[in-house]
Amino acid sequence: MIVSAKIISVKLADNFLYSLIVFGDFLRGIEIVEVFNIIAFAVVGMGFGLATVFLPKYLGRYVSTILLIILVPIIFITTQMVRYDIWVEQVAKNDKLSFNQAELLTNSFLNERVGNDGIYGFYLYTAKFPILPDKKVQINNLDRLEKSVNSKFVRLIGVPPGVISWSMSLCFWMIRIFYFVIAVVTTIFHFREGLRIVKC
Repeated sequence: MIVSAKIISVKLADNFLYSLIVFGDFLRGIEIVEVFNIIAFAVVGMGFGLATVFLPKYLGRYVSTILLIILVPIIFITTQMVRYDIWVEQVAKNDKLSFNQAELLTNSFLNERVGNDGIYGFYLYTAKFPILPDKKVQINNLDRLEKSVNSKFVRLIGVPPGVISWSMSLCFWMIRIFYFVIAVVTTIFHFREGLRIVKC
């Protein structure tokens, strides 16, 4: 249920928030949709805490803890998995390619830019640069796209492009770490609340 809700929230954000001029790029960069994690992981933590009532007292706590350690990172990375699929589908649609052909094209692009492909390469690349080329011509002329985006920020903020690139990368990684910490803390707090309710 939580994974489905996250998928829907990512798709809605991609269709409505991230398409906004200038601010859409910023919202994509800070991955504003991850704010939903506060609700998602509260439900997950509370659910697993309450579920311990169906197992023997101490066994229930340990089983739930192990499952949460496994599931929290998987649920957290769902956002990137969905965004990666949306991106590949957009490239396929724009250039009239099959999904597999578009995936080969985007993976080649990611390998060239960050040395990794697939979801991991996508995760690394989007931590450096929030804009994704969604056409073959944009992929082949990425430097021009990056300069165009950087120039928007130069006009808004008035600092050199090199400083912007470094600052954005640092900022985006810090935001991602912050979101993950929030997810873990929220899960632990509500898991303990669930345990308290069932007195496990």
